Amino acid sequence: MNAPRLRIEPLGTAKPDGERWRTTWRVTNLDSDAVRVVGAIAPHAQVRGEATLDREIRGKGNTQLSLVVQIVGTAGGEVENAFVILLIQRGNDRWRVLARLRVPLEEDARPRPRIEAVTVQRVGFSGEL
Repeated sequence: MNAPRLRIEPLGTAKPDGERWRTTWRVTNLDSDAVRVVGAIAPHAQVRGEATLDREIRGKGNTQLSLVVQIVGTAGGEVENAFVILLIQRGNDRWRVLARLRVPLEEDARPRPRIEAVTVQRVGFSGEL
């Protein structure tokens, strides 16, 4: 089975959420088969957050999702090589969609993530979970 084809893009400006920042993302399914987003994680030491989701994206459709992240950095700085990783279910297969980010930190260290590359890997492709 071919990997799902998704486009991920940050929307607007991150909003304060307590001591963290709520980032919003549009995820577009470029294929005709539906997929389900079941999780999102930002695992970088300076951009960290995690969400359990259950969101279907119909074929050729899109959805918006939020991920609340903790930012370690100061205004004017930039975080390189951060990731947002989506866990996708399509049929019985699970996939990881890895969006590599560059994250400039604006006033108050407000993150404004930019996508640099997107890759897709089947979960368990190497015999491991």
